[in-house]
Parts: sequence; C-alpha cells; structure tokens
Amino acid sequence: MTLPYPLLFLALLVAYMVYSEWASLDARYLVGAALALLVVAAIADAVGSTAAANSLAEYVLFLLAGGVVLLLVDHLRTGRAPANGDRESPGAVPPVVPTAQPPDERQRPTDQALDRSEQ
Repeated sequence: MTLPYPLLFLALLVAYMVYSEWASLDARYLVGAALALLVVAAIADAVGSTAAANSLAEYVLFLLAGGVVLLLVDHLRTGRAPANGDRESPGAVPPVVPTAQPPDERQRPTDQALDRSEQ
C-alpha cells in the first residue's frame, strides 16, 4: 500500500489551520512557507528533478490556498472598520494634515555669515 502524501499533507495542513485559529497565530505564516517551498521547487527543477518540483509545486498550491483561507477568516473575525473612521486598524499611522500658513513678511531671517558677501 502506498501512502498518499498529498492527502497526508492536506490533513496536516487542516490541523495546522485549526490550531492557528485557536492560538491566534499570524495567518501570513502559511504564505511565507509557500514562498520558501516555491524556491525549493525552483531549485529542484533547476537541478533536473522535474517530478519532485511538480509535487512540491502542488504543496505550494495547498499552502497558498490555506493561507488565503486563514487570511479571509481573520478578516471576517476582526470585521471591517466603520465608515466614520472611529476604529483604526492596529499599527495604522494617523494622517498628518499640514496647515497652510502664509509666511510672516515682518520677520526676516537673521543674517548669517554665508548670507553676506565678504570682500
């Protein structure tokens, strides 16, 4: 009997996804793992192991799909920000609104040594 590795990988992936939601892990971990595995698949293909590269690419697809699902669940769990802007996302930088004030014509900059022509 042969062990169906893609099915085993999917079972482990689903178990990780459940644990990730329970422990509130960052949903981007799966996307990072997919990118790392994609690099390994590219190296395997460059070496000449096309069969291994194809199976690794299949695992990359599973990881990316799992990452998208986790990101979607995270987005739905946190909810959207209200239109009036009462709630800001964590880490958001408040916008800086510059105030346009005309320059004061009465104040002149102090004379500096570089402002005067020296003879």
